[in-house]
Amino acid sequence: MIDHRRLGTGLRRAALASVTALALIGAAPAPAPAPGSDTAAPPPLAVTLTPSGDAQGFDRMGVTMRIPAPKTTAGAPLLRMPLMLVGLQTASYPASAIQASDDAGELTLTHSDQAPGASGTYRTYLVNRATRGDVTVRYATAPRAVNRDTRNGPLFDLRAQGGGLIGAGVYFFALPVEEKPYRISLHWDLPRTAATQRGIWSFGEGDQTTVGPAQLLAFSFYAAGPVRSAPADGKGNFGFYWLQQPPFDPVVMGKNVHRLYNHMSRFFGDPPDATYRVFARGNPYPSGGGTSLSRSFMFGYGAQGQTTGDGTDMLIAHEMAHSWPSLDGAEDDHPLTAWYSEGTAEFYALLLSLRAGTIDLDRFLKVANAHARDYYTNPFLHLTNAAAGKQFWADARAQRVPYGRGFMYLAKVDGELKAKSGGRRSLDDLVLEVLRRQRAGEKVGLEQWITMVVRELGPQARQDYLDMVAGKTIVPPQGTFGPCFRLEKTTARAFDLGFDEMRLGVVKDLRAGSRAAEAGLREGDPIVSLTPIGKLRNDPAARADVVVRRDGKEMPLRFSPYSAPVEAWQWARVPGIADSACKL
Repeated sequence: MIDHRRLGTGLRRAALASVTALALIGAAPAPAPAPGSDTAAPPPLAVTLTPSGDAQGFDRMGVTMRIPAPKTTAGAPLLRMPLMLVGLQTASYPASAIQASDDAGELTLTHSDQAPGASGTYRTYLVNRATRGDVTVRYATAPRAVNRDTRNGPLFDLRAQGGGLIGAGVYFFALPVEEKPYRISLHWDLPRTAATQRGIWSFGEGDQTTVGPAQLLAFSFYAAGPVRSAPADGKGNFGFYWLQQPPFDPVVMGKNVHRLYNHMSRFFGDPPDATYRVFARGNPYPSGGGTSLSRSFMFGYGAQGQTTGDGTDMLIAHEMAHSWPSLDGAEDDHPLTAWYSEGTAEFYALLLSLRAGTIDLDRFLKVANAHARDYYTNPFLHLTNAAAGKQFWADARAQRVPYGRGFMYLAKVDGELKAKSGGRRSLDDLVLEVLRRQRAGEKVGLEQWITMVVRELGPQARQDYLDMVAGKTIVPPQGTFGPCFRLEKTTARAFDLGFDEMRLGVVKDLRAGSRAAEAGLREGDPIVSLTPIGKLRNDPAARADVVVRRDGKEMPLRFSPYSAPVEAWQWARVPGIADSACKL
């Protein structure tokens, strides 16, 4: 049984760390209790999930939860859930939609909405009298309705797909307000008449028990219905799940992801019995992305298999890498630590994919240069971390700042460590040290990171960190990726679609003066077709061919989604050096 008792509010903070991806939540694996900590058995929190529907499939998720003796006073909050989380509206139950009772009978709930925070708005549910004994609550929701015009974003919503339901608990759970650990037991109440119906949670198939805060239920994934998987029987510590046939071979992909997971899990020091699960679902719009939660992640794909510009393999590797590295800090400090969570995910998605043999050196070089190009051409390159964070949920380009900035800063630190130590030390040593200290119960945040790099590299490392935070341009040293690659000064052009990249079914937030606007696109134009974003991002010479519907007619338009060149740096392969000398 996995123990997640230390995650608490850090689970939400770590989750939001991954959300800054194109659709992007990452939580570290559960550490053992610190020596001398309270190891008393946590109280039980019994949860039953009841998917229901008709012959066409499930169209509702019901929740029954028994909260052990909360001792809530009259007028105090019993439950809490987000109304809006990073721009996504949840089930947002009114108080009247939640039935509550205890040993004294029915409880009447009212709700109170808190002021919006950095990542969202929360609602609490208050009791009309003091509770007596255990409290049982019941509520249910339909899945979110989505269509081609839906804005792409974090995979937090619950959706109907392939006759079943798939999504994250944060969409449909109203949970106890107490942050203490519980012994959580989750039971699936599935139709008895359908032998093919399955219930999957991030922590396993069927009924499961684990230890952690109630928020663990929110920040994990669920799939119910005629779920298919690799392996087909769902046995073992790893599983890949889907409800409808994707436009790629999910069995082959499942095997490749399993291979990469095994390598990452060993590198980050997981116990041999650690579990991991991957969920895939289709989008009705031509884009995708991924979200990492506790010991699992989910990715979405467009009708043609579209995910992100780096490709599905890198999306999966990035989201999987989110399961380990993170820095501790307050929930609202996410913009200040996103460079680490996103930077390490980018760095180790690439590096460990190469080490695991799931990509070759040519692919490594292509992705590393894509990261560098995104960094140098981002129009928000010189914003501070805090300033960029204020725009994370308003502009996809601001969301990308911690990805490129974190990758380039960590590549710089890695190169400097290798140069100073003659190859005996690298970024691996620092990242694994952070993880070891966190597993031992220590809080490791920004100040601890600064202390570590100064210890390794000297006083200049503090200024280098402060320069990164301030948005000063980062240029890694030569030899960062070993003798096989050299860094060269060049120019690059910024990709700019000219309107909201997260909503590709309609032109929204069209920027005046952009190439798209100059080509004749108008705010609100329904998009009939568009050159895949991944293709456009990977080819600065490409033209965006878009067909919009206006006044009942289809209108074809073409434009270059690239700006004027800016100064940049790229890696190039050094000729004459054998692949065998290029181990990283």
